[in-house]
Amino acid sequence: MKRNRRRAYDKDGREIPPATVGSRLALGLHCVEIFCNECKHHKNDIDVSDLPPETPIPDIYLRYVCSRCGSKNLMSRDDTHEFYEQIDKCRRERSG
Repeated sequence: MKRNRRRAYDKDGREIPPATVGSRLALGLHCVEIFCNECKHHKNDIDVSDLPPETPIPDIYLRYVCSRCGSKNLMSRDDTHEFYEQIDKCRRERSG
């Protein structure tokens, strides 16, 4: 069985369903980060609010090319800055 490099697998080789645009939006998160694996350029965060909710986060980069070197060898992942901002907001609400 050929594995999809954009997916994670458990110890038994079963695919772990990826996060989707819908699951991020349900958490109040709207952005993903896209990186170029060639020139290591960090592209600005991408707002995913207008994408179909079933779109897997690891597949979003397929829509883009690097603005610096033109490569399609990219990677997309959750926006860590937005995630930690959300955590800080929740902490402030609980304590205050």
